[in-house]
Amino acid sequence: MEKYKKILRVVKEGNPFLKIIQLGFTPDEVKKAIVELFEPYFDNKDILKKLAISALVTDSIHLLNLKKRSKLFFRMFEKCLFTYHLAKSKDPQASFKYCALWQPEVDRSLSEFWSVLHLEYNKNSLEIEEFLHECLSNIGENIEGLMKPFLKILLCQIRIIEGTTLSLKEINSLDLGKIIEELIQKTKYAKLFAPPPQNIGLNQWRNIAYHHQAKIENNKIILWYGKAPQMRYIKLLRNELLQAVNTICNVHSALKLAYTLFFVDNVEKIKKYPFSVKAREEATFLTFVTGLASQGFEVVDYKKNSSKAKIVVKDVSNLDPNKRRIHSTQFLFPLWEITQSKKIIVEYREKNGNPNFMASTNSVDCQKIYDGKLSPLSLAEICELIDLKTNKIIPKTKGD
Repeated sequence: MEKYKKILRVVKEGNPFLKIIQLGFTPDEVKKAIVELFEPYFDNKDILKKLAISALVTDSIHLLNLKKRSKLFFRMFEKCLFTYHLAKSKDPQASFKYCALWQPEVDRSLSEFWSVLHLEYNKNSLEIEEFLHECLSNIGENIEGLMKPFLKILLCQIRIIEGTTLSLKEINSLDLGKIIEELIQKTKYAKLFAPPPQNIGLNQWRNIAYHHQAKIENNKIILWYGKAPQMRYIKLLRNELLQAVNTICNVHSALKLAYTLFFVDNVEKIKKYPFSVKAREEATFLTFVTGLASQGFEVVDYKKNSSKAKIVVKDVSNLDPNKRRIHSTQFLFPLWEITQSKKIIVEYREKNGNPNFMASTNSVDCQKIYDGKLSPLSLAEICELIDLKTNKIIPKTKGD
């Protein structure tokens, strides 16, 4: 369970909304802030309000971080998203269809993201040889494993704007160099695909990383790319290569955010085209935990197996615990969706850490909600409730 502990640490340390609620803001105020952040980028305001907490909290943090880290790549994100909207205005059905067709590849890239994250560690203490190896690994994995599906989808949108289309087979037959070349030529944001200050194309960065086109001379890092007689060489200091890694991460963030916001904005129409979704559990768990944090609930413990899954949430708000504890029953169903365990338990603790309340349910009732036979809100009326302050079962009565 160490990987989940890592996620909980990241959410606790890096979620600004958790800190905002600790300062006295209400969950409703946090939701309003998230909606206002994304409003300029959404056509469907109703879906934005509906999914702001359940689907967009993590992306709101990524958006804020990108804006803080790099004004350039924040502008690139906006221009990239504009391309999606332009394709939608030209041929909405084709635009939506391509998003559905490529969603399985997006899911695989997100799975790869978690593999990369689990293997990542601080590079500051590494000797320069190991530092070079790790930086190039990050660059290659990011471009080939994480970024490539978003580049392909974007190219499809550009072809729609032009009035031409590509099949999955055709676009998969294009090598990365051809994709990057066309994106540079046909967009007005070439810096996203050949980012400064080196202005090396993403495909060349990938080749440098994968073919180990690098060496160390006099404590400087020398990289080369291209083919003779036009081979090009660049010299970088250690901190400059690390900055290149961060730049590639910013490119990935811009591409992923543009696609994700467009997908969520149009999800009801994209769903009309069949596609399979199999997100990695860590990704759905992060979205779940981050959403809870935005509403003032910090997940302090998580355990699960096929028989039972349990989260312990601590309230960080100043709101009435007796009202907030009933709110925690809403976490049962999404926890079941993530784990598929036979029994689901949510323990609610007050701001001072004192256990207050426990709710539990079973997979049978959760399956009924999933199948549409029960309302999600009805779970609060049929689940088992225990007052942990008195250790007494709370009767199942409506409106408790």
